[in-house]
Amino acid sequence: MTNDPTRSRDPFRWIWQACLFIFGSVVLLNLAVAYLQPILPWLVGAAVLALVLWVIVSVIRWHRSRW
Repeated sequence: MTNDPTRSRDPFRWIWQACLFIFGSVVLLNLAVAYLQPILPWLVGAAVLALVLWVIVSVIRWHRSRW
C-alpha cells in the first residue's frame, strides 16, 4: 500500500484496472468451465449419491430414535 494521493484520484487508471480485473475473471471462469466440463457428470453423480446416502442415514437414525 502506498500513500500516493494521485493514485486514487485517477478515474482512468481505476477504470482500466477494473476492466483488467473483469477480463481476467472471465478468462479464468472460461478455463474453469472448460476443464470441469468433462468430469461434470461424475461430480453431479457423486453429489447425488452423497445426498441419497445422507437421506438414508437420516431416515435410519430417525426410526431408531423413535423407540
